[in-house]
Amino acid sequence: MNKTLIALFCALPLAATAADTDWKHDMSVSAGGVSVGYDQDGGETTVGVGGISLKNSDTVDIGISYATSLMGGLSGSVSLDHHADDDNVVGIDTAMDMWGMNLAPSVDWNVTDSQFNGEMKVSYGIAGIDASTTLKFDINETDYTGADLAFGYSWSVADNVTLVPNITVPFDTDWERGDATAGVSVNISF
Repeated sequence: MNKTLIALFCALPLAATAADTDWKHDMSVSAGGVSVGYDQDGGETTVGVGGISLKNSDTVDIGISYATSLMGGLSGSVSLDHHADDDNVVGIDTAMDMWGMNLAPSVDWNVTDSQFNGEMKVSYGIAGIDASTTLKFDINETDYTGADLAFGYSWSVADNVTLVPNITVPFDTDWERGDATAGVSVNISF
């Protein structure tokens, strides 16, 4: 109960400043190395087996990715997405865990438009509370394009069911706040 109150008190100032909030939830089910997920934000459906996954969304006709652990706390993934507007995007993501913090730089290359975009996500979790900041860049123009600030709380309601109430607030290039997106992530594992 105390953890729940801590999470609510931490998210309250952020939620109070968010004038407009969109509600979008997501769900994932995994068993024996197979996973299926759906995210209302972008209508993304993902099916994975081992490190390989396929996805479809409102903007991506078909996407395939491969993720693996490299060494220690380092992991990485490579993806190829064919978008609805016939763009093909190659993505390379890495992540490193250390001292409870996760650093996750990523680069996307739009092969069709010769466009490079990058992100740097820094997240930290303690006592079930997760906070992250994602900085976005246009690599071609060496320009900052925005950021996302996110908070969540992992609540284990059963041995195999976790609920994660969360809120994300985007910021543009002038650090003007956009509409917040809040929701609940439901994770079920067998």
